[in-house]
Amino acid sequence: MKKNKKLGCLSLLLLSPCTMAMQPMDDQSLATMTGQDGLTIQAQANVEFKQLSMIDNDGLSYGSGSTLYTSPDYTKRAGLVIAGQTSSSPVRIVGLNGSTETILGIQAVIDSDAGTVANKGAFTNIALSFNNNITGIRISPFSVYTASENTLSDVVSNVYTRGTIFDSATLKPKSGLVKELLRVGGASGIDIAFAANKPTMNIQLGAASQGHMVMFGGAINSICGTGSGCNIVVVSDYDVSNNPYGVSFDFQFTGYNGAAFGLTGFYAGIEGKNGTDTGGLVFGNVGTSDKFNLSLNNLMIGQAGSSSTVYPSATFNGLPNASIGSMGAIGTSVTNLKMKVSGM
Repeated sequence: MKKNKKLGCLSLLLLSPCTMAMQPMDDQSLATMTGQDGLTIQAQANVEFKQLSMIDNDGLSYGSGSTLYTSPDYTKRAGLVIAGQTSSSPVRIVGLNGSTETILGIQAVIDSDAGTVANKGAFTNIALSFNNNITGIRISPFSVYTASENTLSDVVSNVYTRGTIFDSATLKPKSGLVKELLRVGGASGIDIAFAANKPTMNIQLGAASQGHMVMFGGAINSICGTGSGCNIVVVSDYDVSNNPYGVSFDFQFTGYNGAAFGLTGFYAGIEGKNGTDTGGLVFGNVGTSDKFNLSLNNLMIGQAGSSSTVYPSATFNGLPNASIGSMGAIGTSVTNLKMKVSGM
């Protein structure tokens, strides 16, 4: 009997609204509360897309007044498109663990600060880093195309119409409407190998007290570091097997003398108008970078092949066309680099 009384009292105590109820707090009470600073977000996802377009709505027109470009009259829409070689091979960006593909994992640590008057006030700081198991990134093979207006997405009277550069029957770019300019990555794509000190990005939104919107850190070991590098073709035409030719080479980037290439000092961001400088998207570095090796291996100009008298021939004066060798720069660095992209 005593046992039952004890159980009953315990039940009443646990179910009592006086002991378990949560009371609402007013704004004044909330203002006095403190908690863990910042916010941490972890995300895992691979990136994939069919096509990425930059569309020019007014064609080849620029300038004003006496400098206005008017002849010939090229005013139709067109665009530059990044996509795979077929509609069934989308562009993918995935994580690497060694040489094995894995889900790309990223951590974001978010804080806000009042800043200072000298630095124009408050800002939000987002520190991005890769998960411990990520040792690199792989970008699948892709091409850059120029595409006519009939293959591009459009918005007319608030109605969105989705376009595609690929033919639904052949799955390849539409003949006569799409021209391949650049083929990147060969058969396996582009691998970016991280150093032990993995790349980081520190993003500041608002008043960027660090001087730029994005500051990079960490280091990489290589881009296309295995073998002779990743094949890149500036496309002129195609052979009988539909393989592109034009100017072809194997791209490779590595740190100098086996060392990693540090990213500290590199930045990116958006700059506003300053005098005659209209501003735009900028990328660059402060000071002198680490040394690096940059190679263009197996440089081929034109179509490779054996002796032939049939046009287009891969020969000159009866000699077959072949690679002219490799070229590059060893132990190179850049100082106060700055590149800017802006509209016309």
